[in-house]
Amino acid sequence: MKKPVQSFVRAYNRYTILSAIRISELISRVDIAKSTGLSPASVTGITADLIREGLIEEKRPGTHDGGRPPILLSIAPDGAYAIGVNLTIEKIDVAIINFQAKIKAFHSKKLTAGYYKATDFVELIARAVQECMWEANFSKDKISGIGIGIPGLVDSESGMIRFLPNYGWEDVNLRDLFQKKINLPTYIENSSNNLAIGEHWFGIGKGMDDFVVITLENGVGAGCIINGQLSRGFKGIAGEFGHLSIDAGGPLCRCGKKGCLEAFAGNNSIIRDAKSAAARGLWKKENPEAITFDEILIALRNNEPELVRIFKRAGEILGVGISHLITLLNPEKIIITGKGVQAQDALFNSMFQFINKSVSKKFKDYGTKIVISEWSDKDWVKGAGTMVLKEIYKSPTRR
Repeated sequence: MKKPVQSFVRAYNRYTILSAIRISELISRVDIAKSTGLSPASVTGITADLIREGLIEEKRPGTHDGGRPPILLSIAPDGAYAIGVNLTIEKIDVAIINFQAKIKAFHSKKLTAGYYKATDFVELIARAVQECMWEANFSKDKISGIGIGIPGLVDSESGMIRFLPNYGWEDVNLRDLFQKKINLPTYIENSSNNLAIGEHWFGIGKGMDDFVVITLENGVGAGCIINGQLSRGFKGIAGEFGHLSIDAGGPLCRCGKKGCLEAFAGNNSIIRDAKSAAARGLWKKENPEAITFDEILIALRNNEPELVRIFKRAGEILGVGISHLITLLNPEKIIITGKGVQAQDALFNSMFQFINKSVSKKFKDYGTKIVISEWSDKDWVKGAGTMVLKEIYKSPTRR
């Protein structure tokens, strides 16, 4: 029987090797040993186990200078499957992803009620998950677990939703309710944190130790990877970037404070200001109360003056907030994503101007690169599913 310390070391080494293969995508055993510091014998033994378990596979020979070409290793796409779920006020999105975080099936369920109890929501999520599996002909026993993204304050360790602005939920353990219903390992996290996890493992942030993902949706969120780890804070609610107060005399935010960043730059706030402009005759629009964000984007592309002004102000506030992130965290990259990025230059020209204006000249060589990421709804569910893949990497026996 293996001693506990030996078992821990071997599990850690497996995780290290799997991570090296994931980051490189294709890598030889020799290069794994060099990059990880593990002995060639350990690498050979552990990779043999991982191949036998179906988690990695051998691929085409790599380039070489003569002699026998090295066999390359990659993550096996069908090594495991996970389900990612993302909740918004408009819909429930579900995806089945493989061990390389490629989406194999996607299902979306619209929400029609203005309010849902947590127990009702559990039923809706379970139905959406089952429909996704039925449509893709996936049996439940092929799924390793389910990750759920929540647009609110989440304590991922306990599974507790501390606060969900959409429905006013407080201290609801959605994870336990859902896990009992579906009988699969379930993980729950803030949606922006999930995006950061997804970018760190399989996206723009792969291989980086310090970056921030900012999400522009109904609200404004952030997921922070610091020293290679997701920063959750003491009670799991770090990253509430949208609730930094930028202007104490500004509009009321959903959190109860005034002048929060999201009260200017969140999509809901943009809609609020656009409705107000239309009601005052500044934007000629019939039925102002029915205005949607998509309609706003169309009018913005036609250079509607009042909407240009609204987005310019939102970009200025966003720029001030990002300058604080740069000064506080000095991340290698800040990735901006979410439906709000579709405003393009109307939002980002003023944002960049205020970042340059607000960051001290003493820090002019701060080095942070800001990336505007192409937005897709499916990124949210991919990030949620990646939560499950992370657990498999830690302990492959959880499949």
